[in-house]
Amino acid sequence: MNERLEEKTNPLMEAVTSDARWELEDELLVQVLGFTLYGYAFGVGRVIFLMDVEDINASVAGQLAALGVGPKYAQGLVEAAFECFMNEEDQSVHSQLVNIGHSHIASEDLSECVESIFTNTETLREHLE
Repeated sequence: MNERLEEKTNPLMEAVTSDARWELEDELLVQVLGFTLYGYAFGVGRVIFLMDVEDINASVAGQLAALGVGPKYAQGLVEAAFECFMNEEDQSVHSQLVNIGHSHIASEDLSECVESIFTNTETLREHLE
């Protein structure tokens, strides 16, 4: 089932990582991608493929690690994203990113989701400065 989930999430990953703005060394960008990807993958995995949470989490962590993100970092990011998503009272930026990804599960064209990753990264960067 992980292969089917990755068939759905790979286009998002490929669109982001093939964009000229992508930089693996940009930790904030990696975090925004990770949380947004998690929301998208969780929605697709649960709603479309009826997957177990553990399998979804392993798939997303594996995809991030395949990019070059450290496996422990990727696993921690996925666990944090899951916690944000499950806590309905959480209104943090991370929770909002997960919800953005989740809102695109029915999208045929992921360009808006891809653009949101870069836009949200820059918005967050401005607020951190």
